[in-house]
Amino acid sequence: MNKNDKTFQNALSNFTFDMASRGAIRHLADLGYSADEIHDRLDFPTPLTQIEEELRAYQAEKDAADASGVTYEYVRETDAYGRTSLRRVKVTHGAGS
Repeated sequence: MNKNDKTFQNALSNFTFDMASRGAIRHLADLGYSADEIHDRLDFPTPLTQIEEELRAYQAEKDAADASGVTYEYVRETDAYGRTSLRRVKVTHGAGS
């Protein structure tokens, strides 16, 4: 397998994981599920090691956001024509808030 094939396979694998499992893993982790419980609830077959790796990465992201005091939330906006869109807004949780 040449370099381009490996790059493509890696990108395809990452995309598949993003679409099939990452969001569900993060959602279930926020609900307090363990890696084993998440593994049992996923519809797409995801190895337990990959779930545990994602949980570590997610926790690191949450810790970094907590340390910096900056998080983001999505705000729903509707324009004059009734079109709805979401806008990402920075939210700070510091001592001055």
